[in-house]
Amino acid sequence: MAYEGLHFVSNEKLPHLGGNIAEGDPHTFAPNVWQYLIERFALTSVLDLGSGIGYSSHYFHKKGLKVIAVDGLYENIQHAIYPTIQMDLTKQSIHCQVDLVHCQEVVEHIEEKYIENLLQSLANGRIIVMTNALPGQSGHHHVNEQETEYWIEALKQYNCHLLHEDTHRIRRIAETEGAEFLAKTGTVFANNSRL
Repeated sequence: MAYEGLHFVSNEKLPHLGGNIAEGDPHTFAPNVWQYLIERFALTSVLDLGSGIGYSSHYFHKKGLKVIAVDGLYENIQHAIYPTIQMDLTKQSIHCQVDLVHCQEVVEHIEEKYIENLLQSLANGRIIVMTNALPGQSGHHHVNEQETEYWIEALKQYNCHLLHEDTHRIRRIAETEGAEFLAKTGTVFANNSRL
């Protein structure tokens, strides 16, 4: 996976924040997946958790959805192309109600001792789409690389269950558009408490 010529955003003092690409990550940009989710679940609102510079938030907004973009890194907030709230998931969870929580390339950066903040934030959505880094994958501040099954079990505590067919579909769609992370570990969940 090459990022030649692109600029990595991070903060040495807060290594769990950032790790994104300033110009937008070509391996996470997945408009066909997002359009599928919008149509399939009649989405009208999104929490973009770990929104980085805001490219996915901007996409959802242009499609007419109400979007809450959240990122922990000050540098991302300052350069975001979509208005973004600064919040660190190691300090607190987010509380809102949305149709979709979108969370790509975030969970592996959150130490397990802060996992409840993350899970509570994910459970804000009626639908959740997320990715996870697998053991041995390595990357910037990957402190919680887990098999996908780990996240499936963790979200069951919040009454969220895996949507197998939708997970299969988004992985195939992501593969065709080069969104490698969604193609490998993208998962779609329904929150039974919100249906």
